[in-house]
Amino acid sequence: MRSPNIVCPNSESLLQKFKGHAVALRMNSCDHIAEGVAHLRKSGNTLFCVIVESDRPLAEIQFEDHHRGIPLAVMVPAAGRFRDLAAHLHRVRELNLRVYLPCDNPDNLTSLRILSSVGIHCCAVFGNGRTDWESLADLATYAVLERSPHAPIEPFAFIVSNYPASKRLDWGRVFFDDPGHFLHLDEDGRVALSQAELAEKRFVAQSLGEIGAPDEFPPIRERLRSWRHYFTDNHPCAFCAGWKICLGKFSPSLSENAGCSGFFTEMIDLVRQHTALKVALQEQRIWQL
Repeated sequence: MRSPNIVCPNSESLLQKFKGHAVALRMNSCDHIAEGVAHLRKSGNTLFCVIVESDRPLAEIQFEDHHRGIPLAVMVPAAGRFRDLAAHLHRVRELNLRVYLPCDNPDNLTSLRILSSVGIHCCAVFGNGRTDWESLADLATYAVLERSPHAPIEPFAFIVSNYPASKRLDWGRVFFDDPGHFLHLDEDGRVALSQAELAEKRFVAQSLGEIGAPDEFPPIRERLRSWRHYFTDNHPCAFCAGWKICLGKFSPSLSENAGCSGFFTEMIDLVRQHTALKVALQEQRIWQL
């Protein structure tokens, strides 16, 4: 197991506490991206991406020329008015950017489709039990099977690209939520296994130095094997046809909204349809000289 990437606040003093890691810098605006990236590179670490968590709609964020080439994960509550976004759409398209929108807002499901159709890579962020699974299935169908040109929509694109026939697929890394790929630090360098646990101050180490080999560190090893308890506990999720690409992620909200089962079962079928469509298109190609 390789060393996980580090997700941490934009803090020069914190970056000086470790080196040799790929780092995702978290900040709440685009104002200090260049400064933060400079501090990161000076610290002896490498840039994985910059995570911008803004409370403003995407259409109201001003991107600059020096943001080009910097991998950006822009997390916003909404896309905003499209006519406002259209005014600087050319600049947004030039960025190495993925836009994250919460999909428990019905308007955002429409916005995700629009952003994709104009060439902006985006990601549907799943909610906390209020997800409209039927509408989300429509979005996934568009993302996976629509043949007209459009940018990828995550996590559907990741699932299609990585779904194996006989293994489990954890797509949590799309949201920086997979301790096999990402560890989260607070301002003091304490380590959590997810952003949610960081917010709850549930730390597994006081510093990265305590972890050593990640695959031998008990909290990480136990978290990566936590799916097994669904089977030992005879949990309903273990018998779900969509288990391979859900892994019980929505088990806490089963009593409120069990639509996740139908959605992930349909998602597996979409992957199969996508594979069959690719084969059919290859067979239909006109002979070449």
